[in-house]
Amino acid sequence: MKTEKIYTDDHQVKITAEFEAEMLEQFKRRAARKIAQRTRIPGFRPGKAPYNMVVNHVGEATVTQEALELMLDDVYPKVIDAEGISPWGPGNLDAVKSENPPVFEFTIPLAPETDLREIESLQKEYKPVVVSDKDVEEFIARARRSYATLVPVTTPAAEETVVYLNLEGRDANPAEGADPIVVKFGPQQALITSESEEKDQEYPYRGFARDLMGHTTDETFELTHVYAADDDDKDLAGKTVVFTVTIQSIKGLELPAMDEEFLKTMGGFDTVENLEKGVREHLQNEMTRTYDDEYYLDLIDQLREKSILKYPPQMLDEEEKNVLHRIEHDLSHRNLDLDLYLKLRKSDRDTFMAEEVKPTAKNRLERSLVMDAIVKKYDIKVKNEQLDGEVTEVVNELMRSGEFEELQKEMGSKKFAQNVSMEAANRALENAIRAQLKSIASPEPIEVKSPEAVAEVEETKPAKKAAKARKPKTGEPAQPEGDTED
Repeated sequence: MKTEKIYTDDHQVKITAEFEAEMLEQFKRRAARKIAQRTRIPGFRPGKAPYNMVVNHVGEATVTQEALELMLDDVYPKVIDAEGISPWGPGNLDAVKSENPPVFEFTIPLAPETDLREIESLQKEYKPVVVSDKDVEEFIARARRSYATLVPVTTPAAEETVVYLNLEGRDANPAEGADPIVVKFGPQQALITSESEEKDQEYPYRGFARDLMGHTTDETFELTHVYAADDDDKDLAGKTVVFTVTIQSIKGLELPAMDEEFLKTMGGFDTVENLEKGVREHLQNEMTRTYDDEYYLDLIDQLREKSILKYPPQMLDEEEKNVLHRIEHDLSHRNLDLDLYLKLRKSDRDTFMAEEVKPTAKNRLERSLVMDAIVKKYDIKVKNEQLDGEVTEVVNELMRSGEFEELQKEMGSKKFAQNVSMEAANRALENAIRAQLKSIASPEPIEVKSPEAVAEVEETKPAKKAAKARKPKTGEPAQPEGDTED
């Protein structure tokens, strides 16, 4: 066997492999026997027809093609081993350049490589947001609003009122021949909250509800808003829109009392103090989770920018399929398919793939490669108790979402259990990676001891040394002197 190989810029290798002519002849004999077993040749039992009779019956080309396929199955692994190649996945036969002697051309995707750069110089202070009393108050206020009773009022629109209105928007500077109506006439309602509770996604723009304050029932007036050029709503982006508003009615919110019934509704709390404590804990968990996601994602992306990542295009193609499959799965739970979703968004499949799926897949793939490299570099492993905790959390999440029984039925108990275990293992490993990154980017400050404390330590050193010299019991790890890390 003679081979030549050329490495390509997209992390693949092209190999030309040449074999002895006699080798193909041997495989042609094997191919003829295989064809004879599945083809009826008059006068012969299955598999017993001689080589020449098989060739005469099915043709030389058929036998040669079968022989090439058998030969490829045999020689391809040998080519991989001989060249010391670590493939990512199956290679591709580009061409059979010659049959006499047999010469094959392959393209083989290589296993990904990650060269982490400057990881030890990562720096980013870890400082999660702390829940404030105002956060707790606003959460409870929103909860009370969700159980509020609407009562008609005759006063102008103000905070804690719901305004029912008709709305129409026209482009102040329409293009020639374009319809100036960009928001068709229709009913709408708006809850006026405090300024700090405004939502970025408020329709038709952030702050719209508060712009209604001071206006009264049956009043008609205009509001003008200039949309940013990169606004998410492509129909309104970059336009100056004049909205005509007619208020139909205004209703106030009659909030429920903070009594026993309300406390029970909120989760079975027995006092307002315990409710506030529970809300604070819930908000802190949510805020910390959000902060953590952003904090560690930023660290991973810093490493992405500095490191050298190599992977074949097939890996990215595979990740794109995974991303698209997940999107379609999530849409199915909203009773939508991808075509309808894209129609509602006024988009098409090619645009969606180019602008959302492909970038998402690239980010996911490259971040996973960086994380894999971190695991390898620091020999990160997951403890059994960590894995058990994540399994419990995954199961609880599926129960809360209502997907537990559906997925178990869809996959079958065995596959479902495997998937839960895999998801739990991935989470536990990610948490271990995060802990490693935090220890590098934002290590715990070293405690500075007072002179009195130092003196106390000096006095107890002999006793400590004696304790450290003791042979550990079975299962008890020996601790190196000065190591206090868990």
